[in-house]
Amino acid sequence: MGSEYFYIVFSLMVISAAMSLTFFMAWRNFGQKSHALTWSVAFLAGSLQWLCSLNADVFPNTEVYLLIESAFSIALVTLGLRGHCQRTKCTFLPKNLWPYVLPVYAIIAWHIAVSPHVGIRMTVVPTFAALTMLLSAYMILTHRERTRPAEWVVAIGLGVFAITQVGAASLAFMQGATGDESIAAAYRHFNFLTLPAGYVATSMLIILMMASDISAKLKKMAVQDELTGLLNRRGFEEYGTRAFAAARRTGQPMSVIMTDIDRFKYINDKFGHAAGDMALAHFAILFAESRRKEDVVARVGGEEFAALLPGTDLRDAMAIADQLCSKIGSTPLETTVVGLPMTSSFGVAAISEKDKSLDDMLLRADRALYRSKRAGRNQVDLESSQLLRAADGRLVQVSS
Repeated sequence: MGSEYFYIVFSLMVISAAMSLTFFMAWRNFGQKSHALTWSVAFLAGSLQWLCSLNADVFPNTEVYLLIESAFSIALVTLGLRGHCQRTKCTFLPKNLWPYVLPVYAIIAWHIAVSPHVGIRMTVVPTFAALTMLLSAYMILTHRERTRPAEWVVAIGLGVFAITQVGAASLAFMQGATGDESIAAAYRHFNFLTLPAGYVATSMLIILMMASDISAKLKKMAVQDELTGLLNRRGFEEYGTRAFAAARRTGQPMSVIMTDIDRFKYINDKFGHAAGDMALAHFAILFAESRRKEDVVARVGGEEFAALLPGTDLRDAMAIADQLCSKIGSTPLETTVVGLPMTSSFGVAAISEKDKSLDDMLLRADRALYRSKRAGRNQVDLESSQLLRAADGRLVQVSS
């Protein structure tokens, strides 16, 4: 190995080791995601592969060196693909890739130890790498409805790197059975021109993608209630404000439902805080059940919940609240001791021309909620400023 190639391979070995340590620390400190650990092992295999390249003369013969070095190369590529599969929860590839990879390695081993063929032996790894990178890019771009910018960058980087690997495979195959020295020289120059840059660039981009995953998770945690999985007050205000602005801009109706669990303090005092947490989670499931994708559902206080319903007028919101009230009252919380009956009170309001912000709607719905509490609980009340329930059950405007 020439001195210029020695320095390149040595740098790749050190970079691989550093990447392996980086992904291991990411696995240990950021939720122990399986793909982070898989990529850590993948780059460890890459580091061992470059170490073999630096010490080819310590092996008993060339065949043993090529077999071991190729095994590490295949492991690196396979684990890289497996990591992307774990991250995207891929379903079209099997969880265990090794039975499908062994035939690939068998082709290499055959053309090293049984029927030596330089071109085929050197073609398999870059071809396999190109295929796995294209599959990884496809998984990244299709596993969620809206691909993040960092994911686009990684997918494009993998695609470009895959193209260079196809070029390397073509030059490798052109060497023939015994190896043409002029083509071998072209292969080395092309490989050392593209491989280090592609290897380092895609590695760094994958770290960027993982950073974007962590950032997205932190943003989600900031607006999500940990106990119920619903939005918290901050999330409700963030998403609700956008929905309110859209309703005012388009002139579409929008309603809000405020509710809380009746006598929640009694549940906590009588059965303990663990039962109280179970009651909140149980209530959240019933409250959020069957809600549309565009609805904004949140736990906005201790036992208080809210649902913002874009495109829903007051009459329909009232019917939804009535259904929820009935469903919650007829679905007791199943505890380890006995079924604990639960009821809830509701307040409903709709957007009006006087509303300057989401808070104006919420204030009216909150007042309606407390009127339902004072009236005896386990019922639905409307904002008195707009509509009332008539004796025959119809909803009529106060002005009429």
